[in-house]
Amino acid sequence: MLQVDVGKKPVTGLRLYLEGKRGNHLAIHLQHLSSLPKTFQLAGESDGNSASSSVDRGYYEKVQWKSFSHICAAPVESEDDLSIVTGAHFEVADSGIKKVLFLRLSFSRVVGATIFRKAEWEGSPGLAQKSGIISTLISTRFSSSQKPPPPKPSDVNINSAVYPGGPPVPAQTTKLLKFVDTTEITRGPQDSPGYWVVSGARLQAEGGKISLQVKYSLLNVVLPDEELPLDV
Repeated sequence: MLQVDVGKKPVTGLRLYLEGKRGNHLAIHLQHLSSLPKTFQLAGESDGNSASSSVDRGYYEKVQWKSFSHICAAPVESEDDLSIVTGAHFEVADSGIKKVLFLRLSFSRVVGATIFRKAEWEGSPGLAQKSGIISTLISTRFSSSQKPPPPKPSDVNINSAVYPGGPPVPAQTTKLLKFVDTTEITRGPQDSPGYWVVSGARLQAEGGKISLQVKYSLLNVVLPDEELPLDV
């Protein structure tokens, strides 16, 4: 399938989407920085895990789709902790009688960087598990006796895409939205302590609905020490 490549630009968000005249083609969209920060230097590229490996088979999850019957939910990430995502595409491969959808990612290594914080996985908030009734009542009762929290600052809009909320959706596509979660997963400057970049992702199926989980890394670029003058 078509490779989505953003060049030497860090990816900050991913989204599943439905494209084509009938809106029945599954696609992946990448949000990225408009330019490479001066302190970032990227080198080398590599692909994500290979298709139809024996390890992947334990991650096959069944979905309702005409072009494929299963997705591979294995995490796609680089063995190098300093590599970040700069491209993505889908691949459909046969595994016995199954047609399996695989997520493929391309990576580039950040030169001269260190890991600032342990990587974090984030999924669609729409699929987050809801708390039980008892825990909700306890939480409500407890919070009612506390002082109200200070108002949160308005969110920073960092999405400069032509369609920030996603391209227009054809009417016939709405039937397929019950099988695909098209929520964009993104992080930006409003997410403390600064810019997070995508370093991996995985497909998942919640009740047969395909969605994404995204791995975010926070890297610190080590600048070379300034040269000191020699003693005379």
